[in-house]
Amino acid sequence: MAARNDAYEPASRRADVSFVTLDDYRRFRDVGLKALLPDGRTRPGARDRNGIRNALFSDFLVTTGLRLEEAASLFASDLVFPGGRPDRQIWLDLPDAQTKGDRGRQILVPARLLEQVRAYIDVERAHAVAKFQRRSGWQSIDRPIFVHRQRHAARLRLLNGGDIELDLLDPEERGRIIVCDSDGTPSEPAVLWLSEIGMPVQPNSWEVIFARASDRCRSFGFDISISPHQLRHTFAVHMLAMLIQHRLREPKAP
Repeated sequence: MAARNDAYEPASRRADVSFVTLDDYRRFRDVGLKALLPDGRTRPGARDRNGIRNALFSDFLVTTGLRLEEAASLFASDLVFPGGRPDRQIWLDLPDAQTKGDRGRQILVPARLLEQVRAYIDVERAHAVAKFQRRSGWQSIDRPIFVHRQRHAARLRLLNGGDIELDLLDPEERGRIIVCDSDGTPSEPAVLWLSEIGMPVQPNSWEVIFARASDRCRSFGFDISISPHQLRHTFAVHMLAMLIQHRLREPKAP
């Protein structure tokens, strides 16, 4: 169940100060998103093929404090590094137009998440990309933007010439970016999170996924209802708690 801080300003909405306990989050992730039984076993007849992807997306929100649209519009290339997997956490730059208020910022991504993202890209996402290619999925994307696979840190090379600054692409436009092979053949969406047939997962689809996961938790008797927005506040609350604990452990100045 989401806990609430009642010490809020009168002008604040209650939804703005809600957060999730870590125990409830683990139940939500494992029972709701992964479709496991409460004891951790696989549920008989469970066929949710996207459970690993959904749980990883949720972990991303609660670990980094990303907003829903920010996380949904991450590029796969943002988190894949030539020369192997990073062995430590990284700072990831979010371009201006991708963030609320056009104020770009950095987020800290732990090495554990990077490892899980790489595994998702290598297996689940790769299967989705193969289906996208077989179905010519780019034909179903409204106003696709075709780009070369090779990219500069701050801009993308357009297939028809020229380039586009990443700072100018909002989340909706990022979802229309299609990466092409060296011969110009459309290959895959640039965004990280893909459906089973390789289409970008839209923010409203994540809302539905979270709602269904909450329903699944309640079917097992857990009073849990979690939205993507709550996980951003959960990140902030637990981060603040860790900072306070760290300061309390520091020796007092003489």
